[in-house]
Parts: sequence; structure tokens; C-alpha cells
Amino acid sequence: MIGLIIFIVAIVLVLAITPFVLDEKGYVLISFNNTTIEGTIVSFCIMAALSTAALYLTYKLVRYCLSIYRNTKHGFFARSQERKHAAIEQALWSLINDDYEQVESALSSNSVPAKFTDIRLALLAKTALANNQPDKALERLFEISPEQQLKVAKLWLASGDSSVIEPQIRVAAESKKATVLDLKLYTEVLVQQQHFKLLEDFLPRLLRKNALNDTQWQQVFLAYFAAQANDELTAKYQHLGKKLQAHAHTAYLTQMAKVGQLASIENELVKLLKQKQHEQLAHILSEAAPSNAYKLQSSIQERLKKDEHNNALLLALACLANAQGDYDLAARVFDKALNSENKAQYRQQAILSYKHSAQLDKALVLYQ
Repeated sequence: MIGLIIFIVAIVLVLAITPFVLDEKGYVLISFNNTTIEGTIVSFCIMAALSTAALYLTYKLVRYCLSIYRNTKHGFFARSQERKHAAIEQALWSLINDDYEQVESALSSNSVPAKFTDIRLALLAKTALANNQPDKALERLFEISPEQQLKVAKLWLASGDSSVIEPQIRVAAESKKATVLDLKLYTEVLVQQQHFKLLEDFLPRLLRKNALNDTQWQQVFLAYFAAQANDELTAKYQHLGKKLQAHAHTAYLTQMAKVGQLASIENELVKLLKQKQHEQLAHILSEAAPSNAYKLQSSIQERLKKDEHNNALLLALACLANAQGDYDLAARVFDKALNSENKAQYRQQAILSYKHSAQLDKALVLYQ
């Protein structure tokens, strides 16, 4: 720009000096339609120089004003973006520390960057579930964009209404490229929606993909057998393949005990005793409804003669005694076996024995 100004000034000086060198004033005549402008070259040069300077100053002023506007606009939006990022960051740190009150505080009164909108809704839904507000959680989940719904499948399951995402999860689970997570989520949906016929068809694939661990298999089969009619339990169990039966065995025995069928599974329970699976046996018997299994009781008592301090066996005997209505025996065994480590699991059985053996004071202590 400076070079251009110097060039113009040089031309103006040449034009201004030339008439004096030639001893001629020289005139400039500009005519446009009916308008005529006439002046000497000197005056024309002065006006040209002033006009150039004015244009240059105007250009600089406009450029300066534009730069101020851009900086102000950028600063305003930058601060706004910083506040949005700070809100989502604070919410995530609060979630890590299980501080759901702060999660809601950070996100309810602040917006977040557009790309984090679905994450914000998911965090608010998780907070609502943590605060036992499933209806509020569902409102947030419905607002999440369709393409992100699979990513919040666990929240739908926790809300108690997984029917909305069942079609998407089914498509993902049935595809050849289904991940272990897809298979697990679809299994949970089938269990929650009680689609046990579909679950039966899906179980072999879970087995082939080794998708579930022992605890998860147990949870699936507990729900599966709990949904069956009492007289169909054994048929349903036997219909499973041998490898599936291995995963379903404990859940099947537990459900049979729950419905008062100890006599039908007594031999299986004796096998557990012989295999020294005492904790598993005690857990199954803790669910037992009133029924008789005298052979099992005799076997447990024989084993206790050799291992009288085996706490799992004592608990198994106490629960079995309750099932058979021998509450005095159960209460005496619970006096020996109940401790701080197993109290939570066997509290109800112990209360039952104390209540029916006229030891209400001990039962009241367990209620506290």
C-alpha cells in the first residue's frame, strides 16, 4: 500500500513540476454531461493527493473497525464455548465420584456443545435413575437421537422399559458382526420383556460365543425357570443341551427348591454334598419352600460329625430344617452358624426359625 501511495505521489509531482519546467501553467478540464470542472494542474495534483490520503485513512479506519468486531465476536463465542465445555466436564467428574446432585446441577442450568447434546441427556437420565425417578429418566431417553439409542441400552434396561430399543438391539445381536456386548444386551432385553421362547432359541448362540460368565448365566436361568410352570421345570431343564444344562444346573435346583420340590431333586443335592459344594448347597436350600428331604438331612449330619465347624454345612442343615418344619433344630444351628459375613443372606431363614421356636427376642435383633 505504501508503495502505491509513493507511486501516485511521484506521478502527481511530475505532473505538477512539468508545467513550470516548460514555463506553462497547464490546465485540467473534466467534462461530464452538463458538468464541467476546470483547474490548474497544481490544484488538481493537490486535490488528488488529498483524495488519496482520505481514501487511505478511510480504508485503515474500516479495517480497524472490522478487526474490533471480529475480535469481540470471537471472544464472546469463545467464552460461551468455554462455559459449555466446563459444564460437561464438571458433570463427568461428578459422575465419576457418584455425585449425582452435582451432575444434575451442572447440566440442568447450562447448555453444552452441540456434539455433546445426547451425552448430556444420557447423564441426566442416569442421574434420574440414581434418584429413583424412572419417569424422568424415560423423558430424557426419548429425547436422545435415534442413532445414539443403542449406546444407552443399559439405561433403557435400568428404566424398566426396554421395548423401545428391542428392535435395534435384536438387529445388532442377530448380525454376523455382533459383539459380545450386543449379545449380552439382547439377552437382558429378552429376560426383561419375558420373551423366553426367543431366549430358548438364542441360548445356543450365547454358548457358542462364550458371551456370559457364570454369574450372568445364573441370572439368566433363574429368571427363565422362575417364569415356567412348576410341572414343566424338569422338562424345560432336560430339553436344554448338556453344555447349557451345566450352566443352568444351580438355577434349576434353586427354582425346584423354591416351589417345594426338594424330594424330586434330593439325589442331585446329595451329589453336591459329596462333591463338597457346600456353599452352593446352602444357597439352594436357603430358597427352599416347605418340603421334605430326610436322606439329604441324614447325609449332611453324617458329614458334620467329621467336620463339625463347617459353617456352610451348618447353614445348609439349618435351612433344610426350616423347610421340614423342624424350627427348634434350625434355631440351634443358626445360633452356631450365623455371623456378620452371612447374616445378610440368611437373615430371613434365621428369623423364621427364631419366630417359630418362640425366640422372638432373637428375631427382633435380626430385624434391626
